[in-house]
Amino acid sequence: MKCLKCNSKLKGKYTKKFCNRSCATSYNNSLFPKRKPENKCATCSSLINSRRKYCSLECKPQGQDMTLKEAIYVKHHKSSAFALVRARARALSKRWEMISCEECNYSTHVEIAHLKSISEFSEDTLLSKINARENLRALCPNHHWELDHPKQKEIKS
Repeated sequence: MKCLKCNSKLKGKYTKKFCNRSCATSYNNSLFPKRKPENKCATCSSLINSRRKYCSLECKPQGQDMTLKEAIYVKHHKSSAFALVRARARALSKRWEMISCEECNYSTHVEIAHLKSISEFSEDTLLSKINARENLRALCPNHHWELDHPKQKEIKS
């Protein structure tokens, strides 16, 4: 027998239709949604739940570039907008397979660092320029700290 949701082979004597609880839940929720769709997808106009803007990843526009000013949230502090810039930098680093520290090759935990700080860019700079490959480095937490605190490093030497 196969799972009704993911078509994987069922294991164990207690499973009847699904391989796990997650598959059962997503399958049943698609058949019997708790809320009725109220809004329309911004791209294809199909009915969707009120919390969403697009019906699927295929409808969501990819790679829209914006300026830093457009990314800054009106209601929050300027630094909270930088979270969007950092999230896009992490996504790009995965695409570019930046998986180990460029200084020591440590790969258990890698952080993405901006060589030129986000706050140093003007508000009319595109996010694609801020997150350009030349401005990003994959670093372990220690080397990232050393990059962000160059004067602290000089004092200890």
